[in-house]
Amino acid sequence: MGTVKIKQVDAFTTKLFGGNPAGVVTDANGLPDAIKQKIAREMNLSETAFVSHSNVADFKVQFFTPNVEVPLCGHATIATFATLYEEGKLDQTKSVFYQETKAGVLPVEVIKENSQTVFMMTQAAPQLAGVDLSRAEIAAGLGLTPDDLLETQPMKVSTGLWWLVVGIKSLSKLSNAHLDFAAIAAMSKKCGMEGFVPFCLETVQPSCSFHSRAFCPLDGINEDPVCGTGNGSAAAYIAAHNLIAIDGEAALIGEAGLEVGRPGQVNIIVSKQAGQVKTVKVGGTAVRVMEGEMVF
Repeated sequence: MGTVKIKQVDAFTTKLFGGNPAGVVTDANGLPDAIKQKIAREMNLSETAFVSHSNVADFKVQFFTPNVEVPLCGHATIATFATLYEEGKLDQTKSVFYQETKAGVLPVEVIKENSQTVFMMTQAAPQLAGVDLSRAEIAAGLGLTPDDLLETQPMKVSTGLWWLVVGIKSLSKLSNAHLDFAAIAAMSKKCGMEGFVPFCLETVQPSCSFHSRAFCPLDGINEDPVCGTGNGSAAAYIAAHNLIAIDGEAALIGEAGLEVGRPGQVNIIVSKQAGQVKTVKVGGTAVRVMEGEMVF
């Protein structure tokens, strides 16, 4: 029998019970992947992160959904580094740290903004690709009609995980969509994607750039409240299609989680060169809500 210390941390929010919750284990050295998977299933959050020693970066971080290990997770990265910061495990003389993930070695920057500490992660180089799905199929999965979709073609986008990014014309259509999770799972599996990230440029908060949701039933989570890689992929898509004009570098704010009662905001920095989206950084704040010891 063993024990492991674990925390639950809400990411992309400054308020308890908001944003997106993640499990965080900051000392997972020697813990078998099979046990990590069982811990993640027991936590039953969209992701639980496990930190261990790395030979190539400051930390090795693995991310597990209740069903499977995934290469990268935005909100769990923010939760992890906020926890490492809180536990005094980040060198105070540095502001940039590197995490070894299955999506590559990626930097995370600690930024002091007013009275808040913001953690910004550079995601994997953006990739965009077409999908063998019709607009009618995609719309039906979201309980919408093809006329509800933006004219720009839905695409697979990855900043570490592949998502189907699809633009929706109105906030009311996006917020009140009647989802067919079985269809979303089937299309996601067919196209090698985590799930769907529909977005619209109409927002609840005027200060925000776009509104999004993230559906990943294939991973055992029907709706991820505030998804870091999903927001990163949506921002890359928006920049690539000039839905928001970006010259060089731009700061965007994605809002999400409102439909599931966990409102949160994602800080995003997108850069373009010669018309191509080059880098996507995603970040925010986090707050610890629970800590304890799990026995296995």
